[in-house]
Amino acid sequence: MDIWNWVEKLQDDLGEAGQAQSAQLLTRLTDEVCELRMDRVDALLPEARALGKTLGNPWLEVFVGHWEMRNRVGNRLEGESALGDAVALFERAHRADTVECPQSVCVTQDLAACYGNIDGPGWVPERVEVCEETLARIDPSWACFQCLSCEKADALLDDGNPQGALDYLDVQAGAVLAHGRKVYDSFPEMRIKILLASGRAAEALTLIEQRQAEVDAERESEPANCTVPRRLSRAWALAQLGRDDEALEALVPWHQVSPNYRRMWAHTVALLVRNAPERNSWDLGRRLSATLAHYAEVGAHRFVIEIAGLCVDMALQRGAVWTAQRHLALAREHLGRLRQDRGAAQAVAAMAARIGAAPAAPALPVPAEALLGWLVEQGGNGEGRDPEREAQWLLQGVAARPDDAEMLDVAASALNACGAEDEAIALLWAFVDRHAHQDAAPAYSLMRLLVQRGDQAGLDRLVRHYQPQVPVFALWCQAQMAHKLSDWTALEHACSALLVASPGSHGARNLLAMALMAMHRFQDAATQYRHLTEVLEEPRSAHWDHMTAASAARDWEAVRASAAAIGMQLESTQGPVEEDFGWVIIRCMDSGEPIEYYARRTGPVTARIVENAPAHRRQRVDDWVVFDAELVHPVPEDEAERSRFMPTHAEVHLLESGGHAASWLVDGVHPGEDAWAIFSDAVKARGWKVWAHSADDYQLTDSEGDAVPQPGVLFTVAQPLDEPPLALHQFLLEATAEWPHRMCWLRLAEACGQDEQRHLDVITRYGL
Repeated sequence: MDIWNWVEKLQDDLGEAGQAQSAQLLTRLTDEVCELRMDRVDALLPEARALGKTLGNPWLEVFVGHWEMRNRVGNRLEGESALGDAVALFERAHRADTVECPQSVCVTQDLAACYGNIDGPGWVPERVEVCEETLARIDPSWACFQCLSCEKADALLDDGNPQGALDYLDVQAGAVLAHGRKVYDSFPEMRIKILLASGRAAEALTLIEQRQAEVDAERESEPANCTVPRRLSRAWALAQLGRDDEALEALVPWHQVSPNYRRMWAHTVALLVRNAPERNSWDLGRRLSATLAHYAEVGAHRFVIEIAGLCVDMALQRGAVWTAQRHLALAREHLGRLRQDRGAAQAVAAMAARIGAAPAAPALPVPAEALLGWLVEQGGNGEGRDPEREAQWLLQGVAARPDDAEMLDVAASALNACGAEDEAIALLWAFVDRHAHQDAAPAYSLMRLLVQRGDQAGLDRLVRHYQPQVPVFALWCQAQMAHKLSDWTALEHACSALLVASPGSHGARNLLAMALMAMHRFQDAATQYRHLTEVLEEPRSAHWDHMTAASAARDWEAVRASAAAIGMQLESTQGPVEEDFGWVIIRCMDSGEPIEYYARRTGPVTARIVENAPAHRRQRVDDWVVFDAELVHPVPEDEAERSRFMPTHAEVHLLESGGHAASWLVDGVHPGEDAWAIFSDAVKARGWKVWAHSADDYQLTDSEGDAVPQPGVLFTVAQPLDEPPLALHQFLLEATAEWPHRMCWLRLAEACGQDEQRHLDVITRYGL
């Protein structure tokens, strides 16, 4: 059964009702989940939920809830933190108004996976039961049949029966084929997981390479949730087989690995460092600590114990007993949260025994009062500092000199660098509690850590602590949290109070200007930046900020004043600054997503966008914008790359709308340069905008011709807001009538109620 039919029908209905962006939203949501872009999914979910309520469509509510769970339970590996929502969604999906929705079946997968994340072996019976109950209601023609079969196989693996899991997959795959359906990636991926978990790496590698060859032969475009696990599985298989160099080459960088795949990443690197201790660095330990912290936060209890065991061994290999003890404490904490023990207590006891047998932490190499200087000298040998190694000495130094603010601050910094944020904060609080009269370095470090983690309660405590004796620092704490939360009103109040108490606080004035900019009080912001240009020893950056605020306020005289101050020559002497400063790229935000456009820079920090927006995006062509002078991407160091570099700046404010409606897409074989030039001139003569989006190597093949690839062109045309789309449709018919090949503008024809078949024929003929 094609469970997507109703979704595609809904999208068609939305498109016909003029809600193309809402229709596209559902595709974007699922695509972002599959591409492992978790934060983008979070940004899309409120709009997707609102769409379901607006349409009054309970099926859509279940659909959105399922994809939210795919992001949380699937990508983020949430366990206990998602259980309440997973159960609620399961119950919602089985009410009378949604039980027939195909996605109600998918929700079973979410619940089973959530149980698996919390404590896979401990929830085996429930996982098997919920899968079997739903499998009994569908047949192998459903795509969900394969997903649920994999969930049950995963439960059998967690039950210590890998061969039974493989045999079960064989049976289920046979049932799928018997129904004339294709076996999807989920089956071979689960087989690979089972083989790797049971030490059958050679078989797993064969299956991985076989699947990769099929993908290469079919030239399929795969999402990240297919490519990343296959690459990681290959690395783990190679590591198990002792082919370390190949495994290192195949290993996906940690920052590209979502939490659900970091477990496999951890097992792979644990093997790679076992035989090569030089690969085992404090930075590797920091990344694994972050993985453990995430699993602990989301309530993936057994995974915490499993990965803690790997982390303990690697920490002991590095000689970092204090790090190993942290991991052991976390494992013990989550041991009591398992549903069943299933060998976990024995594993934790074994960790404790290994730590107990390890050598004690080395004594201080020099007296405590000389430690900081000695560490600086040691770090100057070109090898860099090792905060994990130094932390062992620094903690001893702090014990000997608890009121040494500098040493304690460095110790906290070392702990934080290694991922021991809680320990760092506890150490800083111990100092701060004893020094309510002194806003020394530890107080600022504590403030930064509390703001970084968004700990409002902790920051409130810090404010209360310092309010009586150091009120300026208390206000600074409030300002930093307001900035973190983008609470611009609170930031304005805090910074204004700070400037009353400490008029020379340049940091407070700069934050105040930022808040005023965010509230579109540009003239007020310009006043603050102008003050900074007058008092700072190095005012160049302040002049750029001043020009940004003044441009947004259309205070062109102020713009000219700051431009002159930094040596920028402007041709005009009065009125708006609109000159030719060459090409730039402007990064705009559209529904929470960045999108970049070519633009002509018209002033120090202004530009006019010249590129049409893609179809279904908010139109930006001809918009006159103010941008931030700071580059989005740094200038390349390589000279050849630098010669091709075009600066990208973030939009700050829209000065003037270009007044054009959404773009219409046209696709087909390129008519030749002469015909294209005539066409472009004709479009521009009507006050419309044309932009070619296709790359130079874009080619199409005429299936009714000689099969020789020909250059293609994919372009958009945008009309002024008051122009009817039918006028463009008629123009395209006439302007392209003599071109050697017909072009396709299907969506425009649909919108105008014109013949669609000719465009469908072009799509079929040229494979558009």
